Amino acid sequence: GMIANLGVFTFLFAVPATVIAAWWLTGLTRRYALRREMLDIPNQRSSHSVPTPRGGGVAIVIVASAAHLVAAWLYPGQAGLVLLLGMTLAGYATLGWLDDHYDLSTIVRLLVQLLLALAVMSWLIVNDFWISGDLPAVILTGVAIVWMVWMANLYNFMDGIDGIAAVETLVLAVTAGAWFGAAGSEGIMLASLAVAGAAIGFLGWNWAPAKIFMGDVGSVSLGAFFALLALLGASVYAMPFSAFVILYGVFLVDASVTLLRRVVRGEKWWQAHRSHYYQRLVQSGWSHARVSTAVLIINVMLACLASALVAGMMSVAGALLLAALILGVPLILIDLHSRQLRN
Repeated sequence: GMIANLGVFTFLFAVPATVIAAWWLTGLTRRYALRREMLDIPNQRSSHSVPTPRGGGVAIVIVASAAHLVAAWLYPGQAGLVLLLGMTLAGYATLGWLDDHYDLSTIVRLLVQLLLALAVMSWLIVNDFWISGDLPAVILTGVAIVWMVWMANLYNFMDGIDGIAAVETLVLAVTAGAWFGAAGSEGIMLASLAVAGAAIGFLGWNWAPAKIFMGDVGSVSLGAFFALLALLGASVYAMPFSAFVILYGVFLVDASVTLLRRVVRGEKWWQAHRSHYYQRLVQSGWSHARVSTAVLIINVMLACLASALVAGMMSVAGALLLAALILGVPLILIDLHSRQLRN
């Protein structure tokens, strides 16, 4: 009755509200960043030519965190998990904000990221939301912590050109949100859709040519947020974890394959670089808008594929094979093109 109508009203109101709020807040953040001279100055590793304010992701985080509070209030039965998601987003964002302002050392950043992940996992275990299945709990928990920290960092690595991380966030949040809604978690669905709405508002400023960048405050926290969504989906709502891996495929595969290649080649893999696939596309002459549009298209294909897997219309093996094709073909083409340029 009334509660259901309230729910419908909330969803109809929530997404446009988050779009407008994030757009407005991003503009304010831009003015703040310009005043504080928080600028990304182009260097030999960056894909930009103009000094650009950074830290715009704080607008996404503020809007999304507020939406998590509203979702927890509307759906008290799901409040624990919804607030955990919101606190994860806010916790990693705070670290990112400090990093944007004070350039923290790599080791400090990594330690805090690990501690945050450990705190999240501890909460899940204590409250019986962490189901380890066949694997020993301690191993699985360790894997989950590494997953969260890697997702937080790779989201940051992949946020190197105009629009790319906001586009990724939009598709991931809408798709995962739909899955949680279908699984009966309107609270997480509302929180996810708010993240999507905030990404749209931010895109108003961040689409090429970008007037502001997301900064660590946005990228690191969104990576951790999506990492936790996958853990909750798999552990609490019996969704296949592989569906999340497919959904997150563009960022996961580019970042992981690039890291592996650098390790194998004996490069200083922990240093900033420009050898990601999306960066090499830009170097080969593609515009930022074109690369981000390509990412959007591949994302939508992967989202459909992963949704078919969640709906039980496909086997895990079949879905992973198709995902490998969708992602593998562009990567191989970019590699071949790089080789031609070198010769």
